[in-house]
Amino acid sequence: MKPITIISLVVVAVTIFSSCNKNLDKVLFGTWNVTKVEGTLNVGGTSILTAEDNNPTGTVEFKNNGTGEQNYSFTFNGTDYPQTGTFTWEANQDEIIVFRTTESDMYWQRIIDTDNRQKVSYNVTVDAQQNWDYTLTLEK
Repeated sequence: MKPITIISLVVVAVTIFSSCNKNLDKVLFGTWNVTKVEGTLNVGGTSILTAEDNNPTGTVEFKNNGTGEQNYSFTFNGTDYPQTGTFTWEANQDEIIVFRTTESDMYWQRIIDTDNRQKVSYNVTVDAQQNWDYTLTLEK
């Protein structure tokens, strides 16, 4: 009876410790093409400009060790906005949290969450009066 009890305890312990991983969503693992970027500039709480790029270039990669890399560019009103750099990340069913070392962390709210398509929205503060609301579409 003792060997069965010990084996049972080992199985339970392994199960508990393996589930204590970081919150990494396996659906995200891999390289995603950035297929659309939408943005709205808000000043003093009023939306003053809406822009859309249906042909951005580049990718966002989510590695299975909780790190990632973004290397994409989008164009709003004739101006290119390159997005490059490394990050760490966590995710749950509602959001993807992108931790950046040189800029503010980003909280991407999931709109679409499938194996081959992610659509997220997030906010970037410019200053006390201005911010951008972005929607980013990623596809495998």
